[in-house]
Amino acid sequence: MMKKILGMFLAVALSLGGLYAAEALSKKGMAGPLEVEYSTLKPVSQGMNLIKVKVMEGAKEVKDAKVSIIASMPAMPGMHAMEEKVDAKYTNGAYEANVVFSMNGTWQISIVVETTDGKKQRLKSSVNL
Repeated sequence: MMKKILGMFLAVALSLGGLYAAEALSKKGMAGPLEVEYSTLKPVSQGMNLIKVKVMEGAKEVKDAKVSIIASMPAMPGMHAMEEKVDAKYTNGAYEANVVFSMNGTWQISIVVETTDGKKQRLKSSVNL
């Protein structure tokens, strides 16, 4: 009886863990005076991921900035540092870029927004694969 209860508990825990891990990414934060939200349509995974970025200044959407996404992982024993920078293009109401995560782990994300006045603002975040 105890094995059956433990087995059911383990099955529920694993299925809930799978549901949690299967969520699309959605994060938001401030880059100076700009509110930056970035998201994916599907769960982030190793390989290519389409990341959408929305930039707001107060209640106004910023559509004419230069937006780039930098994904990096610091060097670790036996592994060199990795970094990829991708320029995003404004399409379908958001800046979009395909970012490649070459391995599982925690990646540092920097979203750099350069507005038309030449000012650069940066949102720092992280993503776990």
